[in-house]
Amino acid sequence: MSYAHSSPRWLLPAVAVLLFVAPFIAACGDDDDDNGDTTPITSTATTSTATGTGTATGTPTTGGNEDLDDVTVMGLWGSEELTNFEAMTEPWRTDHNADVDFTGTRNITAELTLRVEGNNPPDIAIPAEVGLFQQFVEEGKLISLDQCAGLEDLIRDNYPDAFVNLGEIDGKLYGFFMKADTKGTIWYSPQAFEDADLDPLDADASFDDLVSLSNSFIEKDMTPWSIGVESAESSGWAGTDWIQQIILNEHGEDTYDGLIDGSVAFTDPMVKDAWEKFGEIALGDGMTVQGGAAGINATNFQDSTYPPFQDPPQAAMVYLGGFAAEFITTQFPSAEPETDFDFFTFPGGAITGGANIVYAFNNDPETCSFLSYLASAEAQEIWVEAGGFTSVNEEVSMEAYPSDLARRQAEQLIDAESFRFDLDDAIGGGLQQAYFQGVTQYLSNPGSLDSILQQIEAARGTE
Repeated sequence: MSYAHSSPRWLLPAVAVLLFVAPFIAACGDDDDDNGDTTPITSTATTSTATGTGTATGTPTTGGNEDLDDVTVMGLWGSEELTNFEAMTEPWRTDHNADVDFTGTRNITAELTLRVEGNNPPDIAIPAEVGLFQQFVEEGKLISLDQCAGLEDLIRDNYPDAFVNLGEIDGKLYGFFMKADTKGTIWYSPQAFEDADLDPLDADASFDDLVSLSNSFIEKDMTPWSIGVESAESSGWAGTDWIQQIILNEHGEDTYDGLIDGSVAFTDPMVKDAWEKFGEIALGDGMTVQGGAAGINATNFQDSTYPPFQDPPQAAMVYLGGFAAEFITTQFPSAEPETDFDFFTFPGGAITGGANIVYAFNNDPETCSFLSYLASAEAQEIWVEAGGFTSVNEEVSMEAYPSDLARRQAEQLIDAESFRFDLDDAIGGGLQQAYFQGVTQYLSNPGSLDSILQQIEAARGTE
């Protein structure tokens, strides 16, 4: 689940992950702060009903400093994020004497669908899911980015292939990714590692190395892990993050993508192996400060981030996405990044996470100009410097990040040989909910794993 964070099979395996079921993803967003809240955002920006036609016509220009018409945008952001978005777009608005009429909503999937079905789409959409993206391309609703002069080259030249490929359909580029979040982060206590005279792992390590490291802590009479999966009606999702990372790193992209498009079942032996590997950590004797299944199921995912950073540390490590840094610094305001808390990459180096995709419904001059601006390092560095924004544009200066920790998360995403969107968000619907429930059931009764996996697979296609 993209805390914040289903269609025909792709010809290219790298793009199979685009098969998203959209509604739950839009609710979660990429912003790691709402976990399914669909309450509309109150936007301080003007909301406009003026839109493009949905069919690309005319000759696009990116423009210099000429006046342009206003551009309409639909996205997720509100509050501080909307303030940062507006700060990022201010230079474009000033240069072109134009406004950005922004509509922000957590229910973006439903609202964007209604707008498109009513032939009233915004010029540009910036959701945190790609299920509708694929659908809109198939229906001929979106422009390909080569219809905006220079835009496709800008993206292909400056963005990692792992992300460019995810914006392609049948060899054409229709979208790009502006804001990303990693779930490849294992947060740890430097003090605990120093006390145990142990070293963090690197991306070349294996899951067996992670188990070995955990056992080394136990041998030193220290608890290696803090794990919590409680999250109200979405309880279990934090466990699915473990499983997806293990699947991608231990069993590869084909298995991961196959779970999304249905060519690989949850009952597949490789999938079962990933669950059992998760169980080695979560259910192993002495592995967690929660003491096993009952404690893990009862511990809120946010609360699970605290034990490693108490004084003295109650555990050595906790696995959650990059958003966990905010939990840690809020709970421990004096904690210094890299001194009091740090992260290493989940063993294997392949990264799961979420990202905002940008796409457009017309190639009007203002649309193309704004797309090119959003894709640029110049624009993205404004939000990067403000904090809470990880860019995958390789031209964004690493010096723009407000901390070494934020910089390293960006490098992790940019350098990843493989990136996949959060698995449970990708499957969505009833299957996603069955997946969540399966985690809590497995923790309580690991001997029933086969029947749990059968139940999850039986939910495929349900809503």
